[in-house]
Amino acid sequence: MKDGMFVFDAAVHTQDFGDNQIKPGSDGRRVKLLRSQIAGFINLTGRRGPPPETETFSNPDLEWGNKMLFENSDTDMASACSVPLFSHWRAGLGPVELSDAFAKSNPKRVVLTGGVDPAYHGLDFALEEMERQVKELGAVSMKFYQYQRRGCSWRADDRDIAYPLWEKAIELGIKMVQFHKGFPLELGPVEAFKPNDIQYAAADFPELNFGIHHLGDPYVDETISIASRFDNIYLILPLWFNQYYLQPWKMLARLGEALLYVGSDRICYGSEAFIWPHVQTYIDTLANLEMPEELQERYGYPEITREMKENILGKAFARGMGIDIEAKKIELGLVA
Repeated sequence: MKDGMFVFDAAVHTQDFGDNQIKPGSDGRRVKLLRSQIAGFINLTGRRGPPPETETFSNPDLEWGNKMLFENSDTDMASACSVPLFSHWRAGLGPVELSDAFAKSNPKRVVLTGGVDPAYHGLDFALEEMERQVKELGAVSMKFYQYQRRGCSWRADDRDIAYPLWEKAIELGIKMVQFHKGFPLELGPVEAFKPNDIQYAAADFPELNFGIHHLGDPYVDETISIASRFDNIYLILPLWFNQYYLQPWKMLARLGEALLYVGSDRICYGSEAFIWPHVQTYIDTLANLEMPEELQERYGYPEITREMKENILGKAFARGMGIDIEAKKIELGLVA
C-alpha cells in the first residue's frame, strides 16, 4: 500500500519481443519494427523520466517480476494482461500462457486477463477459448486488440462478431472487458484503434464494464467524451506516466479533462510493467500529484484530492473488475 492507499496495477505485461517470436516463413520485419518503436518511445520519454532497463524486451523472469512489483514497489495487486496479436508473432505478442504463469506464481496478488481474437481465429474458437481461459486458467477479464493485419479486424459494436463475446463474458461472470485503443503497434493503421465502437456496445450491455487503455491516444478527447456519457466505461492510464515526465503540462491537462468529465471513480492506474519497469516511481508520482492552480483557473480542472488518488491507484479498477478490496486487504494481511 502507498500511504494507506491500496495499489492495484491494471496493466502488467509478460510480453516477448525476441526473435524467437518471428513466425516461421516471415522475414520478421513487423516483430523487429515493433521492438524498434518501443525502444524509441522509451528512449524519448527517458530524456526526462526513468531510463530503460535490460529486461524490457524479454519475457520477464517470474521471480524478478514479483520482486519488482511486490517487494520493490508498493503494488498490492496486479492484472497480468495478455496481448492477443497473432498475425506476425509465433505465439502472440503476449501469450496468455505467459500471463497465466505469472498469475499462478503469485495467485493472491496477480489476476489473469486473457485475450482472444474472433476475426483471426474465428468466432467459435474465440468463444471456446474464452471459456477455457476462464474455467481452466482462472481469467477474470479479457483484453482485446482489434486489428491483426489488413483485412483482419473487428469492431466492438458488431452484432455478429462482437456481441456474442459480450454475451459469453456475462455468462462466464466477467465484469470487465478491456481494449487497446490508440497507440497503433508496428504498421497498424491508427484509425483501427478509435474508441468510437465502444459506444453501442456499452449502451447495449450496461451490465458489463468496458475498459479503454491509453486514454485512446491520439483520440484522447473522443475517449473522454465517450466515457463521460457511459457509466460502464473505465479509463486505464498506461503510457501516461512516461509521457508525464516528458510533457507534464500536457499530461496534467489530459488527466484534468478526465477528472472533470468522467471522475476519479472510473480512472485506473496502470504501470505497463514490464516494458516500463520503474513501478515505484509511477506510484510515487501519482501519490504526490497536484493539479497546478493555473490549470484549475484556466480550465476548471479539479484539485486532486486523496480520495481521487485512492480511486485511481486501486479502488476504481477493483470496482470495475468486481474485486472486493477490503476482503483482499484482509487476505493479504494489510489490515489487522
